[in-house]
Amino acid sequence: MSEIIPLGSPPTDATSVLVVGTDDWAIEQGVAAVERAGYQVARCHEPGEPAFPCNGLRPDRGCPLDRGVGVVVTMRGRPVAPPPLEEFGVVCAVHAGVPLVVAGLTERNPLAAWSTVVVARSEDLATAIGRVTERLSRKGAAKQPAGRATP
Repeated sequence: MSEIIPLGSPPTDATSVLVVGTDDWAIEQGVAAVERAGYQVARCHEPGEPAFPCNGLRPDRGCPLDRGVGVVVTMRGRPVAPPPLEEFGVVCAVHAGVPLVVAGLTERNPLAAWSTVVVARSEDLATAIGRVTERLSRKGAAKQPAGRATP
């Protein structure tokens, strides 16, 4: 069965989660939680590497948004505004229409206006991602936009 993707939209893979954050240690905590929940992890930069240039600007890698992700998660290790360079993948993902989950230290969250879900301290990150992907699958089943079919 083919999935319908609206023209001009990036591909979506609900099992793939783009994980970014304010600090590498916070990103790695998010990656561990996402992997434990059974999702595939996508990154804007590899651990220990500078955030710029990102994977999308490296000829040997490529942007995870071009391959398709279902959700972007930002792990905020510190309540900083504006978002630091390590968190800039959020801007690209939100611009592409990818739902945003914000976790960690969410005080002074400069991304609040674009957040689909903000994970409370008492909540589980995997549960929040599951709520978003479930909502997306219900929305997708309810309407089939005109566009191109993909295998």
